[in-house]
Amino acid sequence: MNLPTIFFALCFLTSFMVVQADDALARPKHPPIASSGGSSFDDKDWTIELGSGVLLSDVRTDIKGYTLVPVDITASLKLDDVSLDDTWVRGNSEFFFRGFGIAVVHGLEDRFVGMNLGPRYNFVQRDWPVVPFIEGFVGFSFTNARGLTTVDRGDIGQGQDFTFNFGIAGGVRYDINDEWFMRLSGFYSHFSNAGLSEPGRNNHALDAAGPELSLGYRF
Repeated sequence: MNLPTIFFALCFLTSFMVVQADDALARPKHPPIASSGGSSFDDKDWTIELGSGVLLSDVRTDIKGYTLVPVDITASLKLDDVSLDDTWVRGNSEFFFRGFGIAVVHGLEDRFVGMNLGPRYNFVQRDWPVVPFIEGFVGFSFTNARGLTTVDRGDIGQGQDFTFNFGIAGGVRYDINDEWFMRLSGFYSHFSNAGLSEPGRNNHALDAAGPELSLGYRF
């Protein structure tokens, strides 16, 4: 499956989740019910969190040796209450909006700055101290493209400043109390321009993966 197909599929899913988010905002509130770890926070619809980590590019790309340090702020909207009781998929869904800045510690460019958004599903099991989750996202970013060339490889930097971004993440959330939580995530993120810089400059995809730790507040 090529990049445009993946990107537009994620855009379609994102549009669907935005509609769900509008429905969630319009729904009347329900009395809070117990969730994982004995906490009661189903009356809180939004979370905000600040996170950072490290991403390494030696995943599946021909541009080796990038080391990225992201710092991001994420706002999430709860779309539904915990449901599907007594099943392993018991949980609830969210939709998040993330702004990020990435320092390129090792690599040709200096930075990536942008935003992404997407759905998240939380596997909320009874009496578990942690909540596993999985999410997908799509967005865009800007970099200071370096169209450096070599004799045998041609262009080796990013083809242009504007890039698309999509990926997946998963991990666990630990609820400290009804308001505060921590999240440990494993990210896979893709950056490229979908061929918009070609034929003048090659479109070199940058695929990076790594961990991130964040601290969040629920309100």
